Amino acid sequence: MPIVGQLIKAVGKVGKKVFAEAVEVADGDTIDTGLRSIDALALTPSADRFVSATNVTGGVITIGLKDTTGAAVTTPETVYIIAIGDPR
Repeated sequence: MPIVGQLIKAVGKVGKKVFAEAVEVADGDTIDTGLRSIDALALTPSADRFVSATNVTGGVITIGLKDTTGAAVTTPETVYIIAIGDPR
């Protein structure tokens, strides 16, 4: 019986790249990942905040960073980003 989520060996050449960084951003800032396009994206705040990608154009991400009241965070804070996509 197979295990759900069991890993199997990758076949072929995928050619994807990974961008993984801790960046200092405020609400509305952009991050250029160096990727041509982004297929998957994960954002995690380092503080008690809400973080989102408000726009993704090519390999550039616009960050939405809000506090617990919904107000924009205007001073840079650490956000962890993992993006997977096509290289330039």
